[in-house]
Amino acid sequence: MTSVVEVLRRQWQTSGDRLRQRLADMSDAEFFWEPAPSCWTVRRHPTTPDRWEIDYDWPPPDPAPLTTIAWRLVHVANGNWIYWEHAFGPGSRMFPDLVLPGSADAARRYWHDSREPVGSWLEKATDEQLQQMRPSHLGAPRSAGDVITTLIDEQTHHGAEIALLRDLYPRLAATPTGRRRNRG
Repeated sequence: MTSVVEVLRRQWQTSGDRLRQRLADMSDAEFFWEPAPSCWTVRRHPTTPDRWEIDYDWPPPDPAPLTTIAWRLVHVANGNWIYWEHAFGPGSRMFPDLVLPGSADAARRYWHDSREPVGSWLEKATDEQLQQMRPSHLGAPRSAGDVITTLIDEQTHHGAEIALLRDLYPRLAATPTGRRRNRG
């Protein structure tokens, strides 16, 4: 019988492998492409030009803006870093403490690196450990299984959105409604 942790390991690995394949050979132009006006993205910090920031409002507006590949990939990596930080790590950093990437190559590395501590924990985890309550940056403690399931869900659904945007980019980027914008 397959254990719960084995299923989660497989989902984590499979969704990560699929996203890694879809991110291959992505240009900065594609990474920052805004398929509609007023997209949320990653942009240079207005007062510190060597730093980057991600567009985000809490609570998000309704409807939430469309987001770029840059936003989606950095969002997934940021979630990996902060969920891990609070559930399994020292719990000292929050989203503003993260140093964000400003290019497609840097974002791929940032996302890849954000997966390492989560994957390392998951590789050694047991079904019993998934039930343990862990601190959360959201306030109330959550089970380790809930944390891992959230990260898998984020990687899977944003990975699918990134794949769709990559499919659309060569078809729409040069049209009047699909604008190319250089953020570098």
